[in-house]
Amino acid sequence: MTLYTPLGNLPYPQPTDTANLPLHLQSLAEGIDGRTVLRYATAADRDAAVTTPVAGMVAWLTTPGTLSYFTGSAWTTLGAWNAYTPAWTAATTDPVIGNGSVTGRYAVVGKVCHFTAFVACGSTTTYGSGAYSLSLPLATGATGGLVQFNGMALSGGGRGQIICQPASTSGATTYTLWGQTSASSSAIAQIGNGGLFGSAFASGSFFRINGTYEVA
Repeated sequence: MTLYTPLGNLPYPQPTDTANLPLHLQSLAEGIDGRTVLRYATAADRDAAVTTPVAGMVAWLTTPGTLSYFTGSAWTTLGAWNAYTPAWTAATTDPVIGNGSVTGRYAVVGKVCHFTAFVACGSTTTYGSGAYSLSLPLATGATGGLVQFNGMALSGGGRGQIICQPASTSGATTYTLWGQTSASSSAIAQIGNGGLFGSAFASGSFFRINGTYEVA
């Protein structure tokens, strides 16, 4: 009966097994194969070869010369900036970006994710209703309620600093936006279609957010 090593779960034969050295070596080689740093010319070559990746796999890509790892749902480039499109939602009715733009980039180093997100409103953007949220590139680890992101927004009332809070203390995939919603008070509240300083968002308005957090 084949047994497995306690740490790497690699197969090895028992003295009572039928002698078949090629088969035993093949089983061991296949067990090790997915645990090494895989090497491919491009991401397309990697994806063609690794059709069922598992979380923790690491692959080197000759072009563009980067390491990538599989998170369990997607390949992510280590230490390099990756593009992502944040989802812009609202508590009651979601906004529609129209001819505006929603862009984002993120980089992962170990368990730390650095990200930036930018929402630029256009002439056909609609603003929904309720408090706004934007999505993160990767789910957070346990934040303990400590993580906060910073940014700037522009509405008809002018530019203002905003702060952002992950939607939960562990495994958050979105964050809420907070800022001054009244021109007569310095108190902050969740930002929604009402805009900043009591003046609604319109064409030319934007949100720009940057942050760092631990990934799950």
